[in-house]
Amino acid sequence: MASDSGSKPSEVKLTITNENVNTSDVTKGIEVDLNERDPNDLHDDLKIQFHEIIGEPHTDVYSFDCVWVNSFKCFTNTKIWCYRITSLICALPVSFCWGIYFACFAFHNIWILMPCLKAYGMNLRLLRSCFNSIIETFVKPCYMAAGYVFFNIRILKGGDPA
Repeated sequence: MASDSGSKPSEVKLTITNENVNTSDVTKGIEVDLNERDPNDLHDDLKIQFHEIIGEPHTDVYSFDCVWVNSFKCFTNTKIWCYRITSLICALPVSFCWGIYFACFAFHNIWILMPCLKAYGMNLRLLRSCFNSIIETFVKPCYMAAGYVFFNIRILKGGDPA
């Protein structure tokens, strides 16, 4: 940028104001209910009990009582402990990945999708205006003329023609 020999170059001052962006822990102060972990019943279909999976229909085909009781215990404890061990190993990495996914999803909706939809809607309004003008100019007169041609047709129901 050229400047006069005796004057200073022009300066641009940038002032950054105090923004109210929360950089602290956003989970602070939020209570987590350890007793009710599915308050919206998202997983009602996963609340499976032993009697919903395994059943002996008639006394003729009953197993021994000790087999039935121990099968119940084995099923229930295996289901509980497999879930607990799997969640111990995988829950934090998977929740991290889902956090990234939903952050990207929110970013996409806010910064890409909604502006595109807004621009698309604006273009469609312009296109609709042009389309309405074409319809009013070229198509409507043809339909109006056809309507006038068939306007006075009357069908009379008469008696037997014989």
